[in-house]
Amino acid sequence: MMPPTDPSHTGRATTGPAISDPANTDPANTDPANTDPANTDPAISGGVSFRCPHCAGALVPEQTGAVCFRGHRFDRSVDGYLNLLPAGRTRGRAAGDSAEMIRARRALFDLGHYAPIMSAVAALCAGRERVLDAGCGEGSYIGAVDAPERYGIDVSKPGIRLAARRFRRVEFAVASSYRLPFDDSTFDAVISVFAPLAYPEFARVLRGGGIVVAASPGPDHLAGLRRHLYQDARPHDPTPAVDPGAGVVIDHRRVQYELSLDGDDARLLLQMTPYWWSATPEQQRSVGELTTAVDVIVEARRSRPE
Repeated sequence: MMPPTDPSHTGRATTGPAISDPANTDPANTDPANTDPANTDPAISGGVSFRCPHCAGALVPEQTGAVCFRGHRFDRSVDGYLNLLPAGRTRGRAAGDSAEMIRARRALFDLGHYAPIMSAVAALCAGRERVLDAGCGEGSYIGAVDAPERYGIDVSKPGIRLAARRFRRVEFAVASSYRLPFDDSTFDAVISVFAPLAYPEFARVLRGGGIVVAASPGPDHLAGLRRHLYQDARPHDPTPAVDPGAGVVIDHRRVQYELSLDGDDARLLLQMTPYWWSATPEQQRSVGELTTAVDVIVEARRSRPE
């Protein structure tokens, strides 16, 4: 069988068939040690209110959730997050990355393989008081940011569930980047890592002088993995289309290094990416020791003046 053609890849996958769960190395449910020193304290500091997805009214915390002035109520899960994704938006299918993809990503992150990317993103957020990760997945990127107030949203419920269990001083909600559940002029920085770049919404919720910190694949990102899968593996386009309202680039960094993985870790890498869906069953099973480039472009953009 001929291997599939290398698809264009712009970020996280949002659809795909059910897949078997790999050996799960995720310590989130049993190991309290993690990158957030405040993981045992459920208290959230700060005064930002989520916004009702139905009427845009401020959500007031209740004992078991939140309510807006029109009476729309939202339960808070036992893990501490709110589900603010309006019913019917996903037409009967689960939204966002699957639980298996999320767990693979968490396991690989816990091994430190993406630590340089997290450090670059966190460095661009330094000194920002209130930071939002739009498309936060399992929470490791916002968890690495040092800011007094941190928030994360994603359409993937498994991702938000895993994030909320670990990073207890980050406020999480299931919500869309294209309809952020926050008032105008709320944040000092918005992070988007391999996630949809909803620049108009980002600009709306940013304060004056606020920035968008975006991470996207460089030309050689995961080239070794792509060569395992595709005969015609092509470099990523280093100049993706950017919304005219994205603002001006005030900082540009390219994070490049080589990643050497054993067979188990290589399978985690494949499973956490959209390439899993186009890989044949044989390619999924046969991925072994792998050396691949990591090549990520991290930019900070400012769309509103100080």
